[in-house]
Amino acid sequence: MKQKIKKRLDRKCTVCGNAIRAVVYTNRKIRSGHYFGKIRLYRESELKKMQRSGTHKSKINKDWIADVYNYDPKPYAHAEHWECPSCYWRPKTKVNPLNKDALRFTTKKIKRKQ
Repeated sequence: MKQKIKKRLDRKCTVCGNAIRAVVYTNRKIRSGHYFGKIRLYRESELKKMQRSGTHKSKINKDWIADVYNYDPKPYAHAEHWECPSCYWRPKTKVNPLNKDALRFTTKKIKRKQ
């Protein structure tokens, strides 16, 4: 069974900033790049509103409790998260400073109840 090429994409690696020439096949497989979805980008004013709103505890299941903000910030744009094969297979400790803030604000902290 031969795979057919659907399209070719030119993207930048989120971690190191190198160019990626990804090939997407009709069965949705990707070669020479790893796609992890979209990252929401927020304005600082939205993040300040979120921090001022306070938090409340939310029960995920009987063992996990998470602190959730009372205000959900509205993103002004979305950026795609792509990694080149070298960053995916051999991760580096440094992240590109241009993308550092976008990655930091999109991660969620979950606390485990003890």
